[in-house]
Amino acid sequence: MTIKKAIIILVVLVLVGGLVAFAMLGNKPKTIYTAVSIEKKDIIQTVSETGTIKSANEIQLSFLNSGKIEKINFNVGDKILKDDIIAGLDCSDLYIRKEESKANVDVARANHNKLLAGATKEDINISKAGLQQAKTAYEAAEKELEKNKLSVNENIAQTAKILADLKSSEPSTVTAAEQAIINAEIALKNTKSTYQSTIDNYTENGLIVVEDKLSIANNALDEIDRTINDEDLKNYISVRNISYLHSTESAYTDALDLLAAAQSSLEAAKNERIYNNITKALYDAGKALDKIFSSLSYCYSALEYTVTSSVLTQTSLDIFKASISADQTLTAAAISSVKTAKQNIETALINYETYTASAENILSQALAAYDDSLRLAENNYSSAQINGEQQITTAQSRTDSAFEAWQVAQSRYNQVVAPVNRHDISVSLARIKQAEASLASANKNIDNCFIKAPINGTITKINFEIGEQPGIGSPVISMLGSNNYEIDVLISEADITKINRDDFASITLDAFGEDIIFLGKVDFIEPAETVIQDVIYYLVTIIFTESKEKNAFLSNVKSGMTANIDITTDKKENVLAMPVRAIVDKNGQGKFTRVLIGENIEERQITLGLRGDGGLVEVLSGVKEGEKVVTYIKEE
Repeated sequence: MTIKKAIIILVVLVLVGGLVAFAMLGNKPKTIYTAVSIEKKDIIQTVSETGTIKSANEIQLSFLNSGKIEKINFNVGDKILKDDIIAGLDCSDLYIRKEESKANVDVARANHNKLLAGATKEDINISKAGLQQAKTAYEAAEKELEKNKLSVNENIAQTAKILADLKSSEPSTVTAAEQAIINAEIALKNTKSTYQSTIDNYTENGLIVVEDKLSIANNALDEIDRTINDEDLKNYISVRNISYLHSTESAYTDALDLLAAAQSSLEAAKNERIYNNITKALYDAGKALDKIFSSLSYCYSALEYTVTSSVLTQTSLDIFKASISADQTLTAAAISSVKTAKQNIETALINYETYTASAENILSQALAAYDDSLRLAENNYSSAQINGEQQITTAQSRTDSAFEAWQVAQSRYNQVVAPVNRHDISVSLARIKQAEASLASANKNIDNCFIKAPINGTITKINFEIGEQPGIGSPVISMLGSNNYEIDVLISEADITKINRDDFASITLDAFGEDIIFLGKVDFIEPAETVIQDVIYYLVTIIFTESKEKNAFLSNVKSGMTANIDITTDKKENVLAMPVRAIVDKNGQGKFTRVLIGENIEERQITLGLRGDGGLVEVLSGVKEGEKVVTYIKEE
């Protein structure tokens, strides 16, 4: 193949390929957009359901005034007409007030006529006398003001001197409260000195007692030792009851240890003559003497149970017993002395603490009394200033008031002698209107003593009897109105959040057809749910808002009729709106719409508001009025 042929074939292939590509491009599918313009419209959101008409609840009637029931004109079951008086209270006192109000109206009118007639000579004289009296009162108030100022200044000066004397340390200004402190301090010092001296004397005496009585204790132990170890007694002592000898020896051994401890305490007390050491020496000496006394007692009992013999005569035994008995007496006396010395020290300490505390308490009371006197003096000084200022202010106020009263009296006198002006006439007329308003109020209070039927109906219940006194607002009469109906509607949980009390409702009844439309409103929303076949509903009560005069068909409405309800839950006027079908929901990303610009579309994120009926939804942001949004895309 030549190069020329190859080039020709290549050109042909390129041309063929171009034709094929052109044909393919020419047959590309065409996209058709269906779009609507963003416009401002009224959006209405409604909830539609079907319900059943039923009789409304009873009407509870009560008195607007308190009082005793005087009459009840109907019985349960009686038919009543609108404005019939059903019951009344005893309002005799209100009729009296009404007559008083009438009298006040007459007085106001008479005063008005008198004003128009002008002042009489007697009125002028009375006014002139009142003017002179007011002037005299003002002059007296001025004198009283000056007198108060002098009294207040003197009182402040006296309280200031008392306070200064209490704070001063000069002997010439010592007050009774300060002298009481000085006396209490001297008494405390003397008390401490006197009772400390007593303590010192008793503690020193206690040391002497311990030293003396421990000597007796030593002698007693020596006597016990000589007795139980005597050769003549050795084989005879306590043979009739050997336990006494054993008890004697045991107590003797313990007494030796206690005596050694007492001697040690005595030496410590001698070396350092303080209260704790001396009381310990007395305590240890007492324990040792007690144990020695026990040993002596056991020893004497052992001698009692000793037998005599040719070696141990009764006379020898008696000598031993006499020695032990003598030591018992001495030891008992020593124990008593030690206890007395210890008790004396304790009593002296208690007396010291008691009388010192009493003296300190007296000093504290004197100091507190001084503080109280100082506070009282400060308070009196402060009160004298404050009360004085108040007294002067009050006196000044009385003077000012007296002056104003004088000026008012002058004005009244000028007014009496002056001709009547339009202002006075206006005030007089206003008083007439005020009196007439009081009369109208009295009439209103009388009206409130009666219960009138608000509508036609039937008495269903009477809660009180004649002579009883119900509270204001307490239900007295219950009645059921004629043609007083309401509609119960079950609303699904998906729609219940849209509905609020007093929402407008449009009502049609199957019995009258769709052309007869009644007006109503939401009166009650049951907070508890109603479950029907596992579906959650909430009971909503609709009441008619039209009167029979406006809609003659209401008189033919019957309980049990089927009602079709359209509840207007929300409404917005003149807002940007677009069809719901133009919304693209991207889960997790938000709401979008496709805006048609020429032959191209632009996807925008939008913010939505109220979702209404007819497939419309409010657009808060993302598009503008006049822009077109795509609702459907078709390819051909």
